[in-house]
Amino acid sequence: MLASSPITATQQWVMDNDPLSNSNISSFASANVTHADSAFEFVFSNMAMNKFLPNAAEKRKNYDISSISYLIMPKFVSSSATSLEKFMTDVKNIIEMIDGLNERVSLSMMHPEHVREERRSPVPVIAIQWYAPRED
Repeated sequence: MLASSPITATQQWVMDNDPLSNSNISSFASANVTHADSAFEFVFSNMAMNKFLPNAAEKRKNYDISSISYLIMPKFVSSSATSLEKFMTDVKNIIEMIDGLNERVSLSMMHPEHVREERRSPVPVIAIQWYAPRED
């Protein structure tokens, strides 16, 4: 039997353990980034691929869950969950500054050292939950 790669093992772990994961709406991307600048680029490049169109007049209550992107970063702050939390805070602060984006996206994290056992993934993962405008 072949041992799976950390990326493959993490993808399977997410599908088995994250209640939000759904093979129809979940996507995975990975990068071996080690520095914050590269991690920011990876996160925001993935967000840009979702073709965000701001509409500041609408609030999240007018949105439905659309898709979720799991960004797997096996080498980024892999031994410090608190460092990943700090990075996530910085990402959220940037999102708040982009008109309407905070209504269309929410972030969560998984990490080998996460304080909540159910969020302890094999390697660091950032989950980007997207919301699409509700079609009434």
